[in-house]
Amino acid sequence: MSLIQFKKDGPIGRLTLNNPDNLNAMTEAMGKALEEVVPQINQAQELRVVILSGAGRAFSAGGDLDFILQHNRQGFEQNQKEMVEFYSRFLRLRDIAVPTIAMLNGPAIGAGLLIALACDLRYAARGAKLAANFAKLGLSSGMGGLYWLTKLVGPARAADLMFTGRTLSAEEGMELGLINGVYEADQLEKEVLEIAQVISQNGPLALKIIKKGIQRAVDATLEEVIDYESRGQATTFATEDLVEGVTAIREKRAPIFKGR
Repeated sequence: MSLIQFKKDGPIGRLTLNNPDNLNAMTEAMGKALEEVVPQINQAQELRVVILSGAGRAFSAGGDLDFILQHNRQGFEQNQKEMVEFYSRFLRLRDIAVPTIAMLNGPAIGAGLLIALACDLRYAARGAKLAANFAKLGLSSGMGGLYWLTKLVGPARAADLMFTGRTLSAEEGMELGLINGVYEADQLEKEVLEIAQVISQNGPLALKIIKKGIQRAVDATLEEVIDYESRGQATTFATEDLVEGVTAIREKRAPIFKGR
């Protein structure tokens, strides 16, 4: 059984955490499988957006408990090295060139929540539970959790979520800014596919530049952002897609972008 599944449906890619019997708990093997599939995704020229979801009833229950406990028997230096490798494999999600959407079909707990936060957009089923519960295990945070939460909700709310490890509803996650939208469970996939379809109809080169710019803008100065945007527009001004986009507006029709 492949722990990571990837399939294409026209311009939309579907990436699935595939260990439903273990609630898609994150292991070294799953991380390696994800790392290996990212180049394949980026080589698919027709792709415009990728949806990440979990097989079965959970998005991801977080780190596999046996995997966590085995590190209790290892030394500091080995553990630190292995954790950096573990994080980096899952955070290769950030290297997917097209926009990514996390579809939280069920619980997203611990590191499972954090890989959802590494995606560009997040939509959840009503009833899905979220938690950064590391401290409840006697474990400090990982997978970039301090970065994601502090950037998205601010230091005081990040402290609340990390110190208490409390479980949030999908609705509270949306109120805090962790989740972009909440839908009934039986409507979630339909709604997310519609959002993905809207994104896929926009200029693919422009989307890739915008995505990378948003990632950089979190820590950039205004001057650095302006420099990046000026380079981005100078690049897209020279494309066939730009001509097609302007022509389509003038002709009052939907553009047909080709990614060049």
